[in-house]
Amino acid sequence: MVTNSFKFFPVGTGEDFRDLLQAITASPPDAPHPNKVEQFFGSHPNAPKAIGSLPIPDSFADEEYHGIDAFILVSKSGQRQAVRYVIAPEKVVHITPEEAAKQSPDYLFDDLAKRIAQNPLVFHLKAQLAEPGDQTKDASLPWPDDRKVVDLGVLTLTKVVPNSLEAQKKLLFLPTNLTPGIELSDDPLPSVRSAAYGISFGRRQPVDACTLNKAPVDHRYRFVGKLA
Repeated sequence: MVTNSFKFFPVGTGEDFRDLLQAITASPPDAPHPNKVEQFFGSHPNAPKAIGSLPIPDSFADEEYHGIDAFILVSKSGQRQAVRYVIAPEKVVHITPEEAAKQSPDYLFDDLAKRIAQNPLVFHLKAQLAEPGDQTKDASLPWPDDRKVVDLGVLTLTKVVPNSLEAQKKLLFLPTNLTPGIELSDDPLPSVRSAAYGISFGRRQPVDACTLNKAPVDHRYRFVGKLA
């Protein structure tokens, strides 16, 4: 699962996300107005709304996370239900920008390790259910708040992996690698993410020079093609 503290994503396609990142890069503080980001927001009105939906948590443990992509759950009888995941904490606690300014830059990460060392952290895994007519293609368009939300299970965090930063470099997460009974919707972002994550994984791995000298291009394209 990919979940964000965004309630919905700023854009709905990989191309638009690329354009947003390029606009941010091209909009330094001294850029004339309207800068590239402001121009992008003008043509993508949901983008500033998504960013504006981001409050500041007092802790990663006290924030709610939203699966902005739609997936299809399929029952044994073939019944299909579009869902978006929600990971909810025991309580949600937000702080003001003034309070956040007093914290260290890594306060969220430091706090999480301390909390898990004291007590397991509990989150509730839920699913928001689409109703007939709700679109599943665009992650920048949330479903209405009155859609039914059901409990799926409980997620308990009991420890932080030793040498976490090094362990992360060895992880390859593919949101298109799904459990039986869960299928992709027509939302394009999971496939875009899998392709990008595969490339990122390849770039952060140590590379054997002999292997590259033998067949660098062929090796790379077999790897990325298989992931996609």
